[in-house]
Amino acid sequence: MSRQLNHLLSELAHGLLTQLPAQLVAAAVAAGLGAALRARRRRRRAGAAEPSAGPDVP
Repeated sequence: MSRQLNHLLSELAHGLLTQLPAQLVAAAVAAGLGAALRARRRRRRAGAAEPSAGPDVP
């Protein structure tokens, strides 16, 4: 039984040390990309909302 528990703990530790960092990096990249896209959309909307100076404005 202790051999099975040792194997389970070993596999769990291996999974945490290899898979978890990759998932955290992927989540950080996705969150950063989402934030960048939202900021870009906000800036474009803010620029479109400002009245533009047309040719009839001196």
